Formats: sequence, C-alpha cells, structure tokens
Amino acid sequence: MDDIELIKQKINIVDLAQEYLPLKKSGINFKANCPFHNEKTPSFFISPERGIFRCFGCGKSGDIFTFLMEKEGWEFKEALEVLAKRAGVILKKTAHKKDTKDKLYELNLKAQEFFHYLLLKHSLGKNAAEYLKKRGLTDESMTQFQLGYAPNSWDSLTKFLGKKGFSVAEIIESGLGVVSQNGCYDRFRGRVIFPLIDTRDRTVGFAGRIIYQGEPKYINNPQTPIFDKSNFLFGLNKAKSAIKSADMAVLVEGEMDVILSHQAGIKNMVASKGTALTGGQLDLIKKYTSNLSLGFDMDLAGDSASRRGIELADKMGLNIKVVELPSGKDAAELASQDAPALEQAITQALPVYDYYLNSVSKRFNLTDPSSLKKIGEELVPIWSKINDDIVREHYIQKLAALLRVDEVLIRNRVEKEKSAPVPNFQQALKQTKKDDRLSTLSRRSLLEEYLMSLLLHIPADLVFVPQFPETLFLEEKWRELYVLLVLYLDSISFKGRAFDINEFLKGVPRELVEEVDRLYLVEIDERFQNSRHWQEELEVVVSQLKKELVKASLERLSLEIKNAESFGKIELVGTLTKRFRDLSVKLKNL
Repeated sequence: MDDIELIKQKINIVDLAQEYLPLKKSGINFKANCPFHNEKTPSFFISPERGIFRCFGCGKSGDIFTFLMEKEGWEFKEALEVLAKRAGVILKKTAHKKDTKDKLYELNLKAQEFFHYLLLKHSLGKNAAEYLKKRGLTDESMTQFQLGYAPNSWDSLTKFLGKKGFSVAEIIESGLGVVSQNGCYDRFRGRVIFPLIDTRDRTVGFAGRIIYQGEPKYINNPQTPIFDKSNFLFGLNKAKSAIKSADMAVLVEGEMDVILSHQAGIKNMVASKGTALTGGQLDLIKKYTSNLSLGFDMDLAGDSASRRGIELADKMGLNIKVVELPSGKDAAELASQDAPALEQAITQALPVYDYYLNSVSKRFNLTDPSSLKKIGEELVPIWSKINDDIVREHYIQKLAALLRVDEVLIRNRVEKEKSAPVPNFQQALKQTKKDDRLSTLSRRSLLEEYLMSLLLHIPADLVFVPQFPETLFLEEKWRELYVLLVLYLDSISFKGRAFDINEFLKGVPRELVEEVDRLYLVEIDERFQNSRHWQEELEVVVSQLKKELVKASLERLSLEIKNAESFGKIELVGTLTKRFRDLSVKLKNL
C-alpha cells in the first residue's frame, strides 16, 4: 500500500469535512450545503465508506486531498504533507509514486514516437497518411500534432514497448494494452492516432479513428493514473497562448476540427471530445479566458447534456456564445474548404440565450398558440438557471416579446421554476401525466439512474441477485455496470456475504468508477435500509422501466403504421397493427 492510500485509510473524510462545515446524516452518507458555491438546499454529499465527496450542484468531487486543495487553495504537495502529518505517516514512498506516473509518461512518449514514425516514414502508414491528406491535413500539421498510425495488428505496439523495457502490467495500466490470456493485446489497431497532450506537453493518452471498415469508429484511451477525459481538452497545449491573446476559447467536438482550424490560422480552438462539458474542462478554460464560444455541428438547444454543461459554465462565470455553423458542416470541413466562413461564424457567434431564442424560432410556428406554449415550456426552465439577475431579466423581456405576452407572466413563471424542486428520482417515479415537468427521455434516464443507485444500496442484511435482463437499461454504461454487478452479487451470494462497495469497485473499469461513486452518493430514502421496503421500491422501478420500453416500442410502431398506410402497404399495416395490439395488451398487464 502506498502512502496516499495509507493516509486515506487513517483519515476519515467526515471528520475532516466537519472541521469546515456542519454535516447531517443522510442514510449511509452525510450531506451539507456545498462549501464551494452558494446554495440554500444541501447538494453536497460525503461517503465515509468510499472516502469521497460530490456536490450535485457545482459538480466538484474528490477525496480528502481534493477537499483540502479546494478549501485551502493548496497544491497537491501541500495537502499531502499536511494530511500525512495528521495521519502520522512518514512520506518515504512519495518518490516511488512519482516514478510510477513518470514511467507512464515515458511509455506514452515511446508509443507516440512509434505511431508517428509509422505514419510518416513507414510503408504501413501510407494509407493512413493518404486518408489524412484527403481530409486536408498537411505533413507539417501531422508533425505539429504528432499524429500517428496504429498498424492493423494485435501486438505490434506491445512487442515494441516490451523491447523498450516496459512490462505488460505497465502497458495495460497506460490503457494501450487490453488484458488477454497471453498477457495483453494492442487497444489501437488499424487506426489514425491522435496523441492527447496536456498543457505541460506530456502525452497522457491517445485517441484513434478507424480508416478501414469496422466499429467503433472512434476509440479513446480509458481513464488511467495520468489521464481523465473530464479534465482534458484536446489541443489546449497548442491553443493556450492564442486563447489568452484573443481572450476567447472556441470549443469544438473532435480532433480534426482543432487540427484543421489551427492549420487555417484559427489557433484559439480546442476540443472537448464530446458535447457534455465538465467542471474540470471549464476550470481549464478559465485559466486563460472568461469567454467561451461553442462550435458544435448540432443544435445544442435540443441536447440535455449540452444544456447542463452550459448551465455549469454560466454558474462558473463564463460568458458563453454559440457559433452557428452552416447546415451540414462541421468546423473541420469549413476550416479546410472555406476558412474565412469559419472565422466569420466565430466572429458572429451569438450569446447563448439569444441562440436558444433563435433555435425555437426556427423549430416552432410562432403564430400557433400550442407552439408558443411549447417554447415557454422549453425556455422558462433554462431562463430560471441564468445566474446573473441582470442577464436573466434581459432575456425575460426578450422571451416575452417573442411570445407576445406580458413580461410579468414570464417573470412569474421563471420565479416559480426557480423555487420548484429539481426533478428527482421520486418525481420521475410518480409522474404519470404527459404535461408534467419531465420529458419521456429525461424521465427514463432518471429511472435508469435510480435503479442503478438502488442496486448500489442493497441493505446490509439482504443477500440479493437481480434477475431482470441488462436490456432494461438503454444506456450502454448502465448495461455494462449492471452485468458486472450481477456477476459480483452472484459470487458473494454463495457465501452469504453483504454487498461491499469497495470490493465491488475492484472489478469495475476506471471510466465507470466515477459513475458508481456519483450514484453511491445520491440521497436514498432511509426507509430503504429496510430489506422489505427496498425490494418493494426496486420492483416498482423495474416495472416502470419495463412500461417505458413497451411505450417506446408502441410509439415506433405507430410511426411505422402511418408510414405503411401512406404508401398503401395494406399487408404490412395489418402485421404492424397486430404487433401494436399485442404490445398494448402487454402494457396493460404490466
């Protein structure tokens, strides 16, 4: 056991946090008003069992070291020394811990050199280089961003790294190797490689895009001791000076968007590798600017994950704009085909709340009262989360003008929304009316999270193995986690042992551990520490999710029937109608 783990064992995170804020017991966890942002309702939770905290309001999370670093404004070294002294631990192993990370940086650098050599100087990389050139990249850009090629082989990189003195365990820990019966095989095969380089110019991981037929199209490095995608922005090492100079960061989705834009002279651009912004990524941006423009090739207004990221950015004091790209184009295409058009789109970026107004104006009929009602339902919740009072008032007036109603009406609706409780598991469970606050999709998502959270809070006196299929979950991460959980529960059921969260997490991939911790910190009604109440609640949630699956199937069938009718496919209409009736009966019996 290294020094850091030993300190975590010796210091109870609850005792540490209680020195800074009053805590209240909440089931197996503790809660309080967040010490990192102003709030009236407690959304800050601590798990003594896991030794972690999370605020569900501002998104900050971590362990005893993170807590002290955030609260005192210390670097990790200061927090480590203070906590080591408190725990009575002599830091004799610190150098070894540092060596472990340094070894991973060294390994990644050798892998980067291997991939880059194959791309530009070996016949194996010829097709990959041609693919990149067809996309508009020059040799200079490929060199600048150290792009590479992973050969379509199971062990080329593993053998290369082995010859350089790296062990199989180190290759697996870096994420470049995947465990196999014979040791490991290469994670990246037959792909263009994008090295992921941090602001200190250290290679922390890789991303790969396939150039042959196959799925998935993109593969990213899993979480490792030196890489966490939620705290990383692609291209920031190259863009940070330009961001400071322009006093603005342009955020896009993919590596090619960044590289081609830099090649075209637009150098203040970085990529988030997805549209869902995290607190860690926003913290990185805030080091260089308070102005953020989003350049995703999609309508952000309709994407709930994007909206949550925008709300978080607003809460963190960032000024957010949206770059409206021409329909069907992404930043990479514009940068290579019409760079001035991309520059103009960035210059003309709309403040995010004006963008929302534009979006609804395009999607809804402004002369139809029912459409105006839908606009209000979509935008009032967003307006209620605008952090600045003056900005919020400004957009209340603009929304009232768009809907042609009195400002007082919108203002009252916004204030009511602000004071309404945040949609939670119980609301999702009890919702039956179509006009309730939650959409079908967000309700389904909440129910899936609630089910997984319940499964992570099995009462201590209950030996339980769930029997429903993993297909009950639509989200892939919950399916994967559920399968792992069932296997673990099955293994301990024979011994009559209680669920142990720390033991379970030993078999969970790094990228899913954070999701488990988040759900483990969710506030669960204390009634469910009782086995009977817990099982009854679980059955209710499973039943609701089964109904949602059938409802979704009925909606799809309804559209298929209308489509078949419009084309006069009488026989198909009959078949689909029978399936619709059968499913309707099934729904009624659930």
